[in-house]
Amino acid sequence: MTDGANDSRTVAARIAGVFGGEDKLNQMNTDAKRMLADAEAGRWAVDEETGSHLRRAVANMQSRLGDVTPRIYLLKQAPKFGNDEYARQAADHFLTAMYSDDRSLVRVFEAAQELLETLRRAIDVAISQYDASEEAATRAISAFKDQEPR
Repeated sequence: MTDGANDSRTVAARIAGVFGGEDKLNQMNTDAKRMLADAEAGRWAVDEETGSHLRRAVANMQSRLGDVTPRIYLLKQAPKFGNDEYARQAADHFLTAMYSDDRSLVRVFEAAQELLETLRRAIDVAISQYDASEEAATRAISAFKDQEPR
């Protein structure tokens, strides 16, 4: 019989591996939050064309994770092993294995989802910042143009 905790850690490592490992995933989450803050503060902007490519890549990854979401939901539920004390202990152990620390399957999955959602929001804000800065530049140039002697 295999150890469920080790199996779930293997799957979690594979999910995190898409992002370069658990540590890299956590660092990327931090970086994505910083990107969002920078975009919201007007320190980062991206044009619509570039932003649409970035947005499409993030949406693709979100879609792929979305395909797994129903299975992850099931892993958040206590398995129905029975009602006796041993069955309850085994179910509790299962839930602990799935959700115990930053390297457990459910938490790695949720961290990946959070990363992608934060990136999506940062890209959307950065596009709006670019549009706003381009509008402001156009107004400034127009003001100079209107002041030119004719």
